[in-house]
Amino acid sequence: MTVGRRSALAAVAVPLTVFLGGCVAVEVPVSGPASEPAAPTSTPPPAETSPAERELERDVLDRVNAERAARGLAPVQWDEELAAVARSWSAEMARTGQLRHQDVGALLTREGLSDLQGIGENVFQSTGPVPAGTIHAGWMRSDDHRVNVVNPGWNRLGVGVHCAEDGSVWATQEFGRTTGADLPAVATTTPPLEPLVRPGDDGPTCG
Repeated sequence: MTVGRRSALAAVAVPLTVFLGGCVAVEVPVSGPASEPAAPTSTPPPAETSPAERELERDVLDRVNAERAARGLAPVQWDEELAAVARSWSAEMARTGQLRHQDVGALLTREGLSDLQGIGENVFQSTGPVPAGTIHAGWMRSDDHRVNVVNPGWNRLGVGVHCAEDGSVWATQEFGRTTGADLPAVATTTPPLEPLVRPGDDGPTCG
């Protein structure tokens, strides 16, 4: 899968580069001809998630819902199954050193995600420690990723942050749409940047 646009930020003292992989989303029809199921993905489970990583994940969730509230959208609810997928993928990207998307269509065949009709994914990498605000603002300032963050068609979210031993930070957002949810269709048009209510490079870090 082709990685989308990338942007770079430079810190005052220590060079720091932030990369954003283009967002991806897939939705299956509620009715209609059945399609050939995709082969299940197989990524190794991440190491035990640290308290700092969990704090980062929940802070990103709060920021997402603040953005959605400012636009009159319903909040997304935390989904631990999606978070487990996001953590595994962040750890896998760190292991391989490659910022890329997994086969999100195949994720819909997993037993723990059988109640979902659609999934959208955002990925992030930084070469050094960054706070939750930098991860969130990076996604929000990217047209491709903002489509998922403030999409009226999602109602679930799992976030996985991996703080690697070399200091790099890897993060994944897995958005979900519950089958039969009374929601608008998953949007594909780019929402405007404003209002951007949580733009600050603040919040918890890998510590």
